[in-house]
Amino acid sequence: MRGIASYGTARKTSVGRLVGLGTAALLTAAIVSGCSSTAVPQSTPVASASATPSEKPRPTPSAVATPEEVGVVLPGSCEDIYGPAMFKSLQEDLPPLNDSTMADPNFSNNEELEENLRGLEYLQCTWGGAGELGIVTAVARVSEEQSDEALEIMESGGFDCYDQLAGTRCVTREETDGSVLGESHFLREGVWVSTFWLNAPIRGYTENVVEAIWE
Repeated sequence: MRGIASYGTARKTSVGRLVGLGTAALLTAAIVSGCSSTAVPQSTPVASASATPSEKPRPTPSAVATPEEVGVVLPGSCEDIYGPAMFKSLQEDLPPLNDSTMADPNFSNNEELEENLRGLEYLQCTWGGAGELGIVTAVARVSEEQSDEALEIMESGGFDCYDQLAGTRCVTREETDGSVLGESHFLREGVWVSTFWLNAPIRGYTENVVEAIWE
């Protein structure tokens, strides 16, 4: 069974170091242990086993506009982006939270989307370790221009976009070699909730995060 790195864009990234499933469709990653709020990771993206040093590095945030503050108060920890029942369920069904084997994950198999999100300051939360299933979520502030650009990229990239919960949600899902890979991106009031997942119980996940942030 192919790894996640075999599924994505032309550069063939995985769910970043979150889901760099090698030849056995495993989440071979590296994401900082513990929930972290980070201002642009400094590492370069992990590609498939055949990747070469010639791949271009991730962009730095120097040219990225700083989004204006909005009324929504973003959570300061991973526990706070979920309702209590969802958080408990994830702890029981898809532990651990922010495993050390999942450091510095990618957030999308769309290269432009990945680069745009990488240039933001975000709260990163992951579930599961290196293996055959996992979830990576980032919550970030975006300017109106950044939000519009992200939506344009997703709409032109084949994502299914629609209105939901007073915002716009774009999703994509792919089944390959027995594995199911998907993305969910939610934009509302200057906030971007991004989730990249592999073989994970994802039903109701984004809705729960949105409800927790905009409660």
